[in-house]
This record gives sequence, structure tokens and C-alpha cells, in this order.
Amino acid sequence: MPIPDAERAVVDDAKVRDYLLNLGHPDGGSKAIWFHSLGYTRDDWHYLAADLLAIAMNCDGFDTETTRFGVKYKASGSVGRPNHYPGLVRTVWIVEDNDPPRLVTAYPDDKQ
Repeated sequence: MPIPDAERAVVDDAKVRDYLLNLGHPDGGSKAIWFHSLGYTRDDWHYLAADLLAIAMNCDGFDTETTRFGVKYKASGSVGRPNHYPGLVRTVWIVEDNDPPRLVTAYPDDKQ
């Protein structure tokens, strides 16, 4: 069951390239190490962006939370590049007003 309006979901390239895959980012660096271990690189950030979008569209279920910023959706799925072990990732999306779902963050899911 995809998150609502998943076909319009947006993943900002800077969020993936400069945060999730940036080894030098003060907050995202540890996530970058993990994503790099799954075969993702900053130069080919679009692969991770596509895989995160696929989770929004193909997840088995999701959690919701209403915040002052909008409705958050949390969905998990498996990601990884060929010739690497896959990992379970938790994605967080937010819907503000009538905007499409936008990726807020992604991190290793501890349910592995």
C-alpha cells in the first residue's frame, strides 16, 4: 500500500547528495557511511533517490503522525545497489497542505 499521493512524491537532490550521502556532513555523515556500505555514492545520488521513491510507492504499510507542519508518513523498505548487501531503511515523508509528499529523511531501520 503506497503512501497517499506517492506518485507525486518528491526527493530533493540536495537532500540525498548533500545530506544522506555526504560523509562530511555533521548530522548526515553516519547515515552516509551506512548508505555507502550499501553501494550508494554521492556522484550517483540519483540511484538512492529512485530507491527511496520506490519505497513510498511500494511499501507494505506506513505509520502516520500529524504535526504542526503537516502529516508525516514513515515507511520502510529494502535498498541497496547490485553486488552489495541490501539494508532496511526507514523513510520519513511530509505532506504540507496540498503539496506532494516530500522526503524529510531516511535512516537505517533497526528492525533488521
